[in-house]
Amino acid sequence: MPLLSLESVTVRFPIGRRRHVTAVDTVDLNLLEGETLGLIGESGSGKSTVARAAIGLAPVSGGTVRWRGDDVRSFSGQRRREFTEAVQMVFQDPHSALDPRRTIIQSVREPLDVMGRGRKSARQETAEKALSDVGLPRQMLGRYPHQLSGGQKQRANIARALVTDPQVLICDESVAALDVALQAEILNLLQDLKEKYELTVLFISHDLSVISHLADRIAVMYLGDIVEEAPTDAIVERPLHPYSEALLSAQPLVSHASRGTRITLEGDIPSPVSPPPGCRFNTRCPHAADECRETRPALVPVVPGHESACLRIEDLYPGSVRSEALR
Repeated sequence: MPLLSLESVTVRFPIGRRRHVTAVDTVDLNLLEGETLGLIGESGSGKSTVARAAIGLAPVSGGTVRWRGDDVRSFSGQRRREFTEAVQMVFQDPHSALDPRRTIIQSVREPLDVMGRGRKSARQETAEKALSDVGLPRQMLGRYPHQLSGGQKQRANIARALVTDPQVLICDESVAALDVALQAEILNLLQDLKEKYELTVLFISHDLSVISHLADRIAVMYLGDIVEEAPTDAIVERPLHPYSEALLSAQPLVSHASRGTRITLEGDIPSPVSPPPGCRFNTRCPHAADECRETRPALVPVVPGHESACLRIEDLYPGSVRSEALR
């Protein structure tokens, strides 16, 4: 049973009185206990909205979010509190995520103070331990956010997410605002913390080289849809969707079979206010046929453990797909 799952989840936001934007459209996603699942796609693909829907920060217009098999909409009281403590999020911008009026130790301790968990001295010890675990020395605990570097602020944000002893950590582009050297430090830190705290991680990024460093599985998202999902090695070695292939061709990954062949996508990602009919990717796909402009493909298994949403998959990737899996 998945630890956290989304079943046909749709998220719509109203625009004016009669229009809406569909940021996430009937997405299915399973987060298995102990794994790191990478969610990748261009800006505007709906990745952050998926994360926010999973923890209740974005309204779910359709479908179901489940925690250990139970619909989170049925939670109230103690069960709701347990879910909130168990699933924590690290946001993209380390600067705006911290209250400039609070010291670092106060910000990290705040979730425990709000919950009223234990005595104040115990909450203080828990916050200090979390800060030590993320590599912030004691002399920084009394400082304010403006006195810390970007990397130090993000470490503090990670510590704040850890103080409730979560089971799931959702990282939403949590290294995107950092330079390359700091990105590597934070990624290695997350790997260490995953083992130390026995975490399950949903890691969101637009950078495949970052995702491939951390993730056990990867889900590729485009314009509100999941278009491919597979173990990391399978997608890096042989993507089975044109959009995934284009993303991979832009990354300097030595193991990619088509390394050296850069696929340039024409045009911009369409507006989610008026997505194209049929396959959402058809306006930019170099292989789009008439059926792609008329029929929306479903995400289906094409080989064991590997799913793709492409109507032309047998033509584009001969020998890589088991035809019986598509029937």
